[in-house]
Amino acid sequence: MPTTTLMSSSSSSSGWLVAVAIAVQYVFLLFFFPFSRPKRFIGETRNASRVIRIRFGMQTISCVVGWTIACAWFDTNTKGKGGPGSTINVARMVFFAGENDDDDAFKGSAVDVFTDACFGALVTGVVYFGPLMSLLIRYAREEESTVDAFQYLFGHHNENKERFGALVPIRDVLLAPFFEEFIFRGVLLTVLLGRRHGTREDDGVSIAAAIYISPLLFGLAHINHYFGLRKVYGHAKALQSVAFQFIYTTLFGILAGTAFYRCKAGLAGAWSLHASMNAFGVPDFRPFRTPLGLVNGIERLCYVAGVVGAYAFVKSRIVV
Repeated sequence: MPTTTLMSSSSSSSGWLVAVAIAVQYVFLLFFFPFSRPKRFIGETRNASRVIRIRFGMQTISCVVGWTIACAWFDTNTKGKGGPGSTINVARMVFFAGENDDDDAFKGSAVDVFTDACFGALVTGVVYFGPLMSLLIRYAREEESTVDAFQYLFGHHNENKERFGALVPIRDVLLAPFFEEFIFRGVLLTVLLGRRHGTREDDGVSIAAAIYISPLLFGLAHINHYFGLRKVYGHAKALQSVAFQFIYTTLFGILAGTAFYRCKAGLAGAWSLHASMNAFGVPDFRPFRTPLGLVNGIERLCYVAGVVGAYAFVKSRIVV
């Protein structure tokens, strides 16, 4: 499979600086720019329609800014080295793993997008093997009804829609996953990896470092929720919630980054994984909050098997 070398070893350290800059500008524009912040004095929250609309716009601007930074950096670091620096070549790396030259005109790309989007959704099913098995066990033991099962899986979206309007589930399931994956996987990993597939021939950023370290930036991008949670729940509970969110989003970032790297249409695979996991919501860890017994022992094993199996499934993805 053809690949394109983007960086030399001398640019690896600046690649990390550029990656941090791209992440910081995204967080600033989305959460700290004056226009995008909720008006607390009138009781406004992040779920207010006005805030959601403004943040959609700020996320779009942030993606353009991040894209521009990446293109400018590639122009500087690949000049005279045979690597692509144009916008279209960076687009190939972000969306299609450097495949398809100008003459090919992205032939076959639609098929790649469809298959990798399906792959991302399928990975989600493996991740949630534990919660789904736990739900099935409770249903078989008549502890849950069919309605309860549906509410457990997707009811939070209906609740949010009724409380805050239709923009909240659209944000949570469709748009936020796309914007976040575009920045934190598409642009950021393309900057760090240079080329997506195969082994690097220089001593620049390794594939392992890019996939396992860069998600820390994704996790840190979520700690701003502390300020809103503190006003509602207090310092201790807000800190506990943000710590969990940091760990959860960082681990998810590793999974999404691996999917991005292993898929030909990497952004489609990562977005589908992110969107479908947001549709399910944070797993219910009920089996780990109750005393260990035979039934919830099996449930715990299913949870672990789902996470380990999903990661192994993604890593086994063969790009052809």
